[in-house]
Amino acid sequence: MKDSKKIIPPLFLIERYIKILAVVWTVTVAASLVWSIVRTKKDTLEGAHIQAEISFVKDILYRRWNAMHGGVYVPITEATQPNPYLSDVPERDITTPSGKRLTLMNPAYMTRQVYGLMEKGYGVRGHITSLNPLRPENSPDTWETEALRALERGRVEVSSIGQIEGKEYFRLMRPFITEERCLKCHAKQGYHEGDIRGGISVSIPMEPLRVLENKHILTFGTVHGLLWVAGLVGISWSMRRIRRSEQERNQAEEELRRMTEELARSNAELEQFASAASHDLKEPLLAITIGLKLLKKRYEGKLDSEADKFITETIDEANWMQILISDMFSYSRVGTSGKPFELTDSAAVLKRSLANLRIPLEQSGAVVTHDSLPEVMADPLLLGQLLQNLIGNAIKFHGEETPRAHVSAEQKENEWVFSVSDNGIGIPAEHSERIFEIFQRLHNKKDYPGTGIGLATCKKIVERHGGRIWVKSEPGKGSTFYFTIPERKVSI
Repeated sequence: MKDSKKIIPPLFLIERYIKILAVVWTVTVAASLVWSIVRTKKDTLEGAHIQAEISFVKDILYRRWNAMHGGVYVPITEATQPNPYLSDVPERDITTPSGKRLTLMNPAYMTRQVYGLMEKGYGVRGHITSLNPLRPENSPDTWETEALRALERGRVEVSSIGQIEGKEYFRLMRPFITEERCLKCHAKQGYHEGDIRGGISVSIPMEPLRVLENKHILTFGTVHGLLWVAGLVGISWSMRRIRRSEQERNQAEEELRRMTEELARSNAELEQFASAASHDLKEPLLAITIGLKLLKKRYEGKLDSEADKFITETIDEANWMQILISDMFSYSRVGTSGKPFELTDSAAVLKRSLANLRIPLEQSGAVVTHDSLPEVMADPLLLGQLLQNLIGNAIKFHGEETPRAHVSAEQKENEWVFSVSDNGIGIPAEHSERIFEIFQRLHNKKDYPGTGIGLATCKKIVERHGGRIWVKSEPGKGSTFYFTIPERKVSI
């Protein structure tokens, strides 16, 4: 009974990592959904802003065309009566040789009628307004009053979401600049060319845009929900596989228990489980990725552009999850083998690490130099992984200059202090501790790919050797990572 309890911790750890993976998967899907919703809402506002801009420009062009011709004559009807505000304009009303009566329609009169047609037919509202209007109908409402005051203070545009008669509108106002042609009617108000005479307010109804927005959000929610369920099913399936493997392994261990030491056996089992879990977790994700790629190949261009884009983004997320799984289990395996330290030539280890980084080094043109490096008591594989991670980061997080890294070591008291310096983008001082925590990222993964596990793994390797790790950096001026390896006597 006592022996059977000793084989529980490895499975417990695997189940804990599975739960962590499930949480990470849930958080990832939820974050993706929130980002999609926020982006959709932002696109809705941008669409409303564009519509308002188009309407404003159209209004200005109509008015300018009318003013350019000194106004236009139209037939007098019940809806279009002579403008009393133009009574002092000579030939405001004329009669054609055929006896048809015409009246002069100035830009403002014309624009008001156009606004009436727009509101009746399309729900778009327009309003010529001023803090000093000629016509009472041009008096500003509360929102327009504040907007006009902001324009007088130098703002070039005012826009926001607001309510008009209980309905949601996107409201935009830009200044109405007095032109030479405008002085014909407005000079008597004291305006001069170039003055801000008021503003044109455009209000776009949000209801049809919100309907479209909600459809997109519903689509995103449905697809994310299906993806989340598929991921959890895959994780659950992998857990069952691991449990079955655990049962089979336990049966075999009963025969080997008397021939192995307890500590060595437990560590070996944990490492074996980590490898099995990594494989079994990647398998369903790989199946999902292949299925999505087949879906893209078969239906790309046959669905709408949003669906094509979302399938591509989902494939990228699935690929990223596979990398995350590998990094998670790489992190978990550090220090589990209990391999004794040996006298290690750190210069030779660095050479092997650079060989492993050959492709990124060639692609980036990076230059890596080093001083004379010592022999230390260490695990050569873990030390190589540590140097490879730090130099890999120097290659990845670089600015416009060619990446450069320099490795050196200095003996201080009873330890060796190694340093890896680069000319990269640097790290803000307030994040110098947080970057060594697992899953901590400072940059968008599209700009700088990675899972946020690399530096956490470095820290774990250093601590496995009884040392410590830290960074000194300044944004835009590169970084220097330091880590220590204590001096130990060589076992004879």
